[in-house]
Amino acid sequence: MLPAQPARPVPPAPPSRRRTIPFDYAFRFTLLGQAGRVVNQTVTVSVEAPFVAVSIGYGVVAEPLRLELPPSPPDEVIILFAGAAPAANSTRALLGGLLPWLESALGEDATSIGALPNGKLGPRTAAVLQQGIRLNPAVAERALRTDGNLALSDNIVTQFFQAVTPPPGQVQFKYALFDEGTGREFQSEPILNTAGLGTPDGARPFRYLARPILFAPRTTIRMEVTEVSEFVGDLHVALHGYKVLGAPGTPTAAATPPPTGRRRR
Repeated sequence: MLPAQPARPVPPAPPSRRRTIPFDYAFRFTLLGQAGRVVNQTVTVSVEAPFVAVSIGYGVVAEPLRLELPPSPPDEVIILFAGAAPAANSTRALLGGLLPWLESALGEDATSIGALPNGKLGPRTAAVLQQGIRLNPAVAERALRTDGNLALSDNIVTQFFQAVTPPPGQVQFKYALFDEGTGREFQSEPILNTAGLGTPDGARPFRYLARPILFAPRTTIRMEVTEVSEFVGDLHVALHGYKVLGAPGTPTAAATPPPTGRRRR
């Protein structure tokens, strides 16, 4: 019986020349609060490596609605208090004449085209009153620290009020993702954000994809967003994933060493 041969040592595997790096592709949309409005944004995968998308997430940044008020209110909206009447451009006058000024700022007063008859409130005025109105933080401190009966400067008067935007958790939109290189769609129809992603107030504002999606270099990724709610502001959507550098045919691929030895003739 032959003696057992010692096991040959296994040579170590050559070190991998490929490196994985985390990477995100981001989309930014401006929401105007117009239900049914559709907007598209695209990003192109760089030539350095394919991109593998693992999850998708989003967030919103509200844009306060500025109410540009006229620098001088009409006499009929000035509210008289006990004692001396406040100045036309005073803090007390601005607060007392809020409704007529609001209708004027939104183009729904009696002198505006399309104003509602019989003293009814216009839809924009009603929406702002339901959502809320606040003092503009940029001028509130200067206005409230002065004598309430003294006139304010025009730059404070015109920026005195701000409409309160709906809470981010109430933002609703539909989204759809496309691979323009292959023509592939990743949904049967646009998905409602609260159904597919959750709400942006921290209650699952992202989700892992059922299976990672591979996008080849130079692929154009298109995202389509359809507004549903009346939220005004910026919507930020991100595809979270990674790139594997060193793939053949990309600029990061390892250089092929030249052949060695003599060629046979």
